[in-house]
Amino acid sequence: MKVALVCQSLLLSRALKSFLGDIVVPYKQCDFVISDKKIELDKPIFYISSTEGNLIIPFSKSSLFIELDKFFQHLLMLHGNVDDMMPQSKTTHALEEKITALTEKFRTELIQTIRGYYGN
Repeated sequence: MKVALVCQSLLLSRALKSFLGDIVVPYKQCDFVISDKKIELDKPIFYISSTEGNLIIPFSKSSLFIELDKFFQHLLMLHGNVDDMMPQSKTTHALEEKITALTEKFRTELIQTIRGYYGN
């Protein structure tokens, strides 16, 4: 899964880049776009909003990954790429590992930031 970000909110865009890491690619290389505004593109759009969409703000990293995975699996089925899909157990396991790694990275960076702020 590869995504491009087209967000009005700089904070949301940076949070998504932090959460998704190397999944974020330039528009021409992406499978779909994540956006916080309703736009028309030639690629599928995963819409994030505070009132409606594929994901409602506020959200957690885990809910983001779960909804992105559902969206991507749906796209694969729509385009007839069912044979390319990983078995669900492998997908779930890989997703859990990614969430754990990202959560640990975020925790470590947050602790370093707090320690730097308070001078400990």
